[in-house]
Amino acid sequence: MPFLENSAMELIERAEFLTTLHSKFKQTLSDEGHCIFVTGEPGIGKTTLVNAFCKEIKPDYKTYWGTCDALYSPRPLAPLYDLLIQLGKGFSEVHTDAEDRTSLFLSVLQELHKERKGMVVVFEDIHWADEATLDFIKFLGRRIGQLKCLFILTYRDDEVHARHPLRNVLGQLYSHSFTKFQLAPFSRAIVEKLAAEKGYSGEEVYNITGGNPFYVTEILASYSNGVPENVRDSILSVYHQQEDDTKTLWEMLSIFPAGFELKYLEQIQPRYREAVKYCFGSRILIVRDGLIFFKHQLYSQTIEASLSPLLRIALNKQILAMFLEVFEQNQEIERIVHHAKNAGSDELIARYAPIAAEKSALAGAHADAARLYCLAIECEKFIGKEKLAAYHELYAYECYLIHQNKEAIAYTERALEFWQEQQDAEKIGKNLRFLSRLWWYEGNRAQAEKLGIRAVNELQNAPASRAKAMAYSNMAALKMLADQTDECLAWGQKASHLAREIDDQETLAHALNSIGSALMTDHQSVAEGMSYLQESLQIALEYAFHEHAARAYTAIGSNAISMKLYDVAREHLDLGIAYCQERDMDSLRLYMVGYKARLNLETGAWDEAFKLAQSLLQTEDLLPVIKIGSLITIGLLKLRRGEDGALDLLSEAKTIAFDTMELHRIVPALSALLEYEWLLGTSLIETAVLDQAVDMIRQVKKITDDNKLYFWLKRARRDYVLTKEIDGQYTNEKGAAAYWERTGCPYEYALTLFEGDEEDMRKGLKMVEELGAERVYQKLRQSMRSEGVKKIPRGKRLSTRSNAAQLTSRELDVLQLLQTGMQNKEIAEKLFISAKTVDHHISAILLKLNVGTRSKAVNEALSMGILK
Repeated sequence: MPFLENSAMELIERAEFLTTLHSKFKQTLSDEGHCIFVTGEPGIGKTTLVNAFCKEIKPDYKTYWGTCDALYSPRPLAPLYDLLIQLGKGFSEVHTDAEDRTSLFLSVLQELHKERKGMVVVFEDIHWADEATLDFIKFLGRRIGQLKCLFILTYRDDEVHARHPLRNVLGQLYSHSFTKFQLAPFSRAIVEKLAAEKGYSGEEVYNITGGNPFYVTEILASYSNGVPENVRDSILSVYHQQEDDTKTLWEMLSIFPAGFELKYLEQIQPRYREAVKYCFGSRILIVRDGLIFFKHQLYSQTIEASLSPLLRIALNKQILAMFLEVFEQNQEIERIVHHAKNAGSDELIARYAPIAAEKSALAGAHADAARLYCLAIECEKFIGKEKLAAYHELYAYECYLIHQNKEAIAYTERALEFWQEQQDAEKIGKNLRFLSRLWWYEGNRAQAEKLGIRAVNELQNAPASRAKAMAYSNMAALKMLADQTDECLAWGQKASHLAREIDDQETLAHALNSIGSALMTDHQSVAEGMSYLQESLQIALEYAFHEHAARAYTAIGSNAISMKLYDVAREHLDLGIAYCQERDMDSLRLYMVGYKARLNLETGAWDEAFKLAQSLLQTEDLLPVIKIGSLITIGLLKLRRGEDGALDLLSEAKTIAFDTMELHRIVPALSALLEYEWLLGTSLIETAVLDQAVDMIRQVKKITDDNKLYFWLKRARRDYVLTKEIDGQYTNEKGAAAYWERTGCPYEYALTLFEGDEEDMRKGLKMVEELGAERVYQKLRQSMRSEGVKKIPRGKRLSTRSNAAQLTSRELDVLQLLQTGMQNKEIAEKLFISAKTVDHHISAILLKLNVGTRSKAVNEALSMGILK
């Protein structure tokens, strides 16, 4: 804590932060609510600062506190329940609504709206928050401006790694709605001053602690003997000085990361009052909201780490023996799992981890659910074979949602083996159907079809059931994805009729999705298809079918792109991506991000398209059906900009696309390679392959992306004979230009415009230049020369066209030297210019890259491909 425990507890080196807190709180009183993120390393004084502020505004304004638990399986929405209890809402009043998070969040928002005087809500240690809690933080943070509320959140920055879900939350909040405090350690001067007052060597204290306020305070506190070699020894030296009863109590409390109920303490230590008397006086232990815990988590961590493995196991077993029934009655299943894991009690883990997993899944914390099911499976010797097979299925499903597809396949196959031994047709069919879906995600169309048909055959003579209905619906989805509309509608109707017969809303939502997608991608039935998809989405949202809601957002967004309904696509992809982020559903989130990259590519937002696609390709084990689009997006941009590596990317996309045997993947891949042929004057695609694609398009009998293939066939393969025109959108170049302008595709519009008269050529050339298509620009200029056009625009200098930020040659030279770590004077000597000129160049670089520092300029240039 950044204050010493004297008569006047004084904040040290935190005045400016305290002033800002008061200023932001004052703004909230005018209905301008605000979020404050207070971050720093453990012991930096986050809680002390917030406590000091809250004490200063009391008793005029209300403050509410919620705490995230450092449990192996955090209780979903733990700080939110803390808040609700303080708002006068009992646990029993809200617990039954936990499955419907949207309703729960809205009810909390309504409660906070009632407070018109002004209030402070504090969530501590959100680096330990579960996914559901992070969703609420995002939910309230994006609506904080509606409230007279200062929402303060503390977290340890050293716990928030690059892939920590909290980073997504920060990225989703409006920049004007939050302020971030990064608390720094004490300065050397203040440490030396504090140490001198206690008779210690300030230099030694500073070197040991690095200025960490907690370490400094603990070492200088009156209950510590001298200056230990490190803080661990400091804490343990205090511990070893205690009476046996006190040490026993500390050992027990150390295994409760979230604190322990004071009312139960006497059961653990009958003489606890004497044992804690000194601890309260020195504030080593504190009590809040009926819980007793160490004033800083470092005490708990240090003491627990000092326990022998056998003692740690014994203590956790003791807690379970004493309070298992209480935990169970209070539905604190997560606490049972936490102590069972630390006690090595596989039997209890096998019993309770699946219950905790189910709660997490219902709350939308699918990563937690997967981890808990996996934990249960590891204790298989205490689980019956039939139940174990069911856990394999549940674990596989959670893995499927969170982008662990290979794990999902492996565990589904294990479950299938068991049900085949039992000759259980319904379970066999269910697992075959799910494997069909998983192999489709892997881009293996043949295997997906084979398994889908096996599932239907297995269940053909079985009575009506969800498994049977889903087997039909899965076939509808496969036929839809292959553009076999008639077959899709036939299977979809069978599935929906059966689903209605047995009142299976989940399968109904699934079937309506396939039917709607098949209809929406036909120009004759777009509105009808949208209606089916909206009904699917409504059912999924109403019943909290997380996967099917995400599939509906995905279907509407992706189909809208195919039909050039870009506003519809953007709206639903953004909603769907946010929906999946809140529930850790990475598979469908990444799928939609891929389509958003394509949306940006088609509408001219090329830099954003490149960033999204590049981020996907950096994803570990990216699913093939997602990878295809990302390869095409980056390959096309590299091709158009004149960068290396395009052909390898596009060739890989073609190979994967043909494995899927789906036109909406094959056509973009072939079109991209035809564009490569057109630009570089080379032949890449065998005629037989083109014939195959054209035949597939003609069999489909509806226009989807086939106009794109025709567009590039006309330019790259003028000798390719089309016996029947396959694009009905337009009949001449003027009509083509109008079509691409109307749909909002600037690149295609520019190229078709260029095929008009000289004025149109100049206009098309300018549009290509503005898009940054350097290689295309040069080809079009050469074409104009060949046709005898005079006064052809020169365009931007090569040095500024060669990079997205339009840096000059000299600015590029300076940037390259910045990358090596050179300072201004060194750069000046290297380039034979003055240091002042270097400073001017750096200012221009920072401005063009929209960054504030030299290091950020280098990082941004690397991400944009300007630097290698």
